[in-house]
Formats: sequence, structure tokens, C-alpha cells
Amino acid sequence: MRVPSQPQQGFTLAEVLTTLAVMSVSMSLVIPSLESVTQSNQRASAVNELVATLHVARSEAITRNTQITVCPSRDGATCADSSWETGWIRFEDANRNFRLDDAETVIGAARPQTGLEIQSESFQQSFAYLASGRIAAPGSGARTGDFLFCQGRGTEAAQVVVVGVTGQPLLAGRRADGSDPRCN
Repeated sequence: MRVPSQPQQGFTLAEVLTTLAVMSVSMSLVIPSLESVTQSNQRASAVNELVATLHVARSEAITRNTQITVCPSRDGATCADSSWETGWIRFEDANRNFRLDDAETVIGAARPQTGLEIQSESFQQSFAYLASGRIAAPGSGARTGDFLFCQGRGTEAAQVVVVGVTGQPLLAGRRADGSDPRCN
């Protein structure tokens, strides 16, 4: 008795190579957009963390009826002459000198923000919320200012957080002085 032959099932080499070629072209189009999404999410996360810090520091200053200072920090325990992307801390500044002294305690810290540059002309070294909820900067006495978040993608990817006269932070399309944001 003769067994009927079964047709073989599977893919030919040509079909497999064609499928791989289509997949590689598709992936080459998708991966750059995924990188852009990742960078946008990273920037949004850093902006949200700073805005949360500003809200909490303002609230603490009003509630505690004292000055709460925020400064850049590399280690989460001391103020550093560094840029904001290294992270920052907030503390009750009893002597109102805009520096963390031995008798003062850190009450909050933010982690480093990798892949970003955070610029602030008004608040280069530190800033503080006064008991009134308004903001002040050392030396200049600035009562308003901004933070500019930049990534390596140019000015169109910049994000601005403006701190207004009342101390409330807000996302803006322009800097506090009305100029367009410019990343270096």
C-alpha cells in the first residue's frame, strides 16, 4: 500500500529573507522615534520633580513660618557649587543665609537628572521660599526667575519653568523676561 505524500510545510529561504528585510526597515524607522519619546519623558520627569520640589518648599515655608532654601547638590546632603542637573536639596534655613549649615537639616532631596542641562540665571546657586510664600535669591534679591531644561536636541526641545512673583511655578513657552528659550 502506498502512503500519499504529504506536502512539506514551512518557509522558503527567500520568504524568510524578505520578512527579515521588511522587519529591519521597519525597525530603522521606529527606533529613532522611540529615542525621542524616551528623551521627552526624561525631560518631563525632571520638570515634574522640580515643580513638585517648588510646591513642597513653598508649602513648608508657609506652614513652618520660616525660610526654606533649595540648592544644587551632588550628594543629596550638602549644597554644591554645581549645576541643577546634579540634583538638589531643600532645607529649613534658620539663619537665612541661603547655605546649609551644621545646625540645619535636609528635609528633601532630588536625584541627579542625567541627559539634561538645567539652566537658571536668577537662581544659579540657590533660592529660597520666604514665610510669605514668595521667592528670593541670594545676592540679587530676585523675586522671579526661571529654569530652562535643555537636551541635546536643540532649542525646540527646551522646557521652561517660570517662578512668578507669588512663588508659584508654571510651565511656559518663554523665559521669565519674555525671551525665547535658547539652549546652548
